[in-house]
Amino acid sequence: MNRTRTPGRQREQRLNRWLMAAFAAVVLLGVIVQITMMAKLSDQSKQTYAARRETVELESRINNLTLSLNQFHNRDRITARAQALGMQLPDETQLRVVNLSGLSYSTTAQSAENTGAGEME
Repeated sequence: MNRTRTPGRQREQRLNRWLMAAFAAVVLLGVIVQITMMAKLSDQSKQTYAARRETVELESRINNLTLSLNQFHNRDRITARAQALGMQLPDETQLRVVNLSGLSYSTTAQSAENTGAGEME
């Protein structure tokens, strides 16, 4: 039994080879696309992690600065610091002079007991 190749069988084998090559190309293309997508997802994941870490650091810094600011607004601390620097509350005999750099024509002087904005004459 000698098998001879008929033109129909040869055409079928060529078609099978072409289909196998096309299938292999599609699979290879799919693998390349999959690897590319995984690389992009990995990069986005790293960027997201970095942004979250920066957000946590900034929130921590905000909390620390808020705490420091609240400490500086402590009235007792301000009083103690002023006394350490030799400052004292003015008495009624002293004058308070206000000089505004934008105004060239006059300054105002107030007594220490005068809390209004009126000018002394």
